Amino acid sequence: MKTIATLSGKGGVGKTTLSASLTSLFARNNQKIISVDTDVDAPNLLLLMDGKIISEKILKASEKAVLDENACSGCQACIESCPHEAITWDSVNDRPDIDIMLCEGCGICTIICPEQALSLEEFECGTIKHIQTPRGIPTISGDLKIGEGSSGKIVSETKEFAKNIAKDKDIDFILIDGPPGTGCPVIATASGIDYAILITEPTPAAIHDVKRALGVIRHFCNDIGLVINKADINKENTERLISYARKEGLDLLGQIPVTDDIPNSIVAGKPVVEFNPDGLASKAIKDIYENLIEILKDK
Repeated sequence: MKTIATLSGKGGVGKTTLSASLTSLFARNNQKIISVDTDVDAPNLLLLMDGKIISEKILKASEKAVLDENACSGCQACIESCPHEAITWDSVNDRPDIDIMLCEGCGICTIICPEQALSLEEFECGTIKHIQTPRGIPTISGDLKIGEGSSGKIVSETKEFAKNIAKDKDIDFILIDGPPGTGCPVIATASGIDYAILITEPTPAAIHDVKRALGVIRHFCNDIGLVINKADINKENTERLISYARKEGLDLLGQIPVTDDIPNSIVAGKPVVEFNPDGLASKAIKDIYENLIEILKDK
């Protein structure tokens, strides 16, 4: 079983479009695959994969301060000590009031409180959704609850959930639609993968960000390929990316042209290779898939 992650330095460069289409091509070629969305802050792979929810797991990976009103003496030491200003005084009820959205679960208030009226309790921070698509592809999606900060933990839990299903179903490939950037969700996604697909576009911002992302990913995976989306919008920058990939020893997986098929397929809620199999974008992604399969044979 091999784990592949599609990542990018910048959001909106085509990660989910590529991931959904590659998943479809793997399945079409009789390879057992499970698709996973670890962009937990804004998961949208399910919009293209469709299907029925089989199960939903609630995750409790963060702690918040909770007040025992009966034990509280009203000394307000917790308010003075909270570094996140998550505790204020409720003059109506004459007691401290904890803002769950601001509380980071640091536990300082539980130490400071002379009456031990404050404690830390686990709170729901996200969910993992398991769906089965009409094409028979298991798809797992992590979803971080708004305002929570345990994104790395949610990613790790989502990957482990998918891995267990993959083992049960004797899956050949796990294909992850990862998050953009260089933060905790990217680190958690890149950890333990066998191959990374970096997707970018020939714009200054995207080129700058993909270089930053590569610096992070290389700490976890040395086998990395580059895909250039919207390759025809700026040929000079596309050539710069090709030269950069060769210099860095990246596999040049392919280029995807600008075409109306991609936004139209998103509106239709389908991978572009299913929306218009004979279109230019679909042909380009099929070439990327074939290049990827050839590379993975030697891994």
